[in-house]
Amino acid sequence: MIDPDRMRIQEDLRGIIQGDVRCDDVFLQLYASDASIYEIKPLGVVRPRNLDDVIALVRYANNRNISLHPRGSGSGLAGESLGSGIIVDMAHSMRRILQFDGESIRIQPGVVHQQLNKFLARHDRVFGPDPATSAVSTMGGAIALDGSGSHWLKYGSTRAYVEALQVVLADGTVLDVGPNKNIETLCAVPQVRGVLHKPQSRLDDIESRMKQLVIGHRDIIKEHTPSSLTHRCGYHLNGILKNEHFNLAKLFTGSEGSLGIITEATIRTSPLPGFRGLALLFFDRIEKAIEASRLAVNMGVSACDMIDRRLLALARATSSNLGKAIPSDAEVMLLVEMDAENSEDVRHRLRMIVDRIQHRENLAYTARTAVDEREVGQIWLLMKNVIPMLYRLEGSRRAIPFVEDISVHPEQLTTVVPELQTV
Repeated sequence: MIDPDRMRIQEDLRGIIQGDVRCDDVFLQLYASDASIYEIKPLGVVRPRNLDDVIALVRYANNRNISLHPRGSGSGLAGESLGSGIIVDMAHSMRRILQFDGESIRIQPGVVHQQLNKFLARHDRVFGPDPATSAVSTMGGAIALDGSGSHWLKYGSTRAYVEALQVVLADGTVLDVGPNKNIETLCAVPQVRGVLHKPQSRLDDIESRMKQLVIGHRDIIKEHTPSSLTHRCGYHLNGILKNEHFNLAKLFTGSEGSLGIITEATIRTSPLPGFRGLALLFFDRIEKAIEASRLAVNMGVSACDMIDRRLLALARATSSNLGKAIPSDAEVMLLVEMDAENSEDVRHRLRMIVDRIQHRENLAYTARTAVDEREVGQIWLLMKNVIPMLYRLEGSRRAIPFVEDISVHPEQLTTVVPELQTV
């Protein structure tokens, strides 16, 4: 069943777009929800096949004042994929790996994070930022949200790896943004007979005006940039101008589709670690685990995840092998990863972690290590699968994902984490 307005939109778009266009009620309901608690029925759904489809859709929507909502896998918890306008499903068809030169890789936004890393692993490379939903989440989503994950300590967030983007603006203009010429060149707008010459292109115009805003408000930007180690609030104006060079790709990263639709991305990859290992440290009090996490972070770990008793109970119920390794009376577990170029270095660094936290500081009451790559991979897989298990709890109780990622300074963890436990 399609109402007349939707029918007209469907017919219009099918005449100018090669990809799928759907406005029927049953299909729209599939896109009315995501991993969040929200539900918004869209006006229509478009699955673009290529750049031309995106341009045609954007121009059509712009002329009719229809909002567009780019969507990846729909794994976000804040309703980022939802909207009352037209959903633009970038994951269905635009998911190709286009070019790889051994270090940087050019991709379409629908490429799934895990599939990208499977490809890169064959070349001993990796894209380090690893959201918990990397098995299904797309790289377009990672860029739009400036995604990161358990290995933030080693790799940081997606923004650090975005080299260039192809984006479609609200009027259908296509921009290729990335590292640009020296900012003094961008600012050079000559005067002839008292009249300012406008920049030659739309990109020059945008970059020139953005440069003036960033330079002119540098002190305000610095003052209001959050002091936390990472943040997801507002546009990332810090870092656009670095060493007198301007990079608009840094601005689009983390903008959640509000500045344009990403159709291609060139991202930098990292060498795949030679060896890695895990230390599983168990605590009887959450305060001890927090103190241990601060010590671990300063010992060069590549990841440090805290798992509370609720999630540990789910882990024990899911995996009999790992369940035997998790003490039934553990209140908290720290999952700490170390990597190095050889296995002996990994073992040595893990021993140092355990010795410091369990024996010298007397924080953890027991610990175990894992250095076999298969076992390490299985443990990480289990930990990533614990959160989805919350949606399959027996009985009438259900986990409600009403809070997105939060960022807390390490010095404030002892106050914040216990309070969160009582929610």
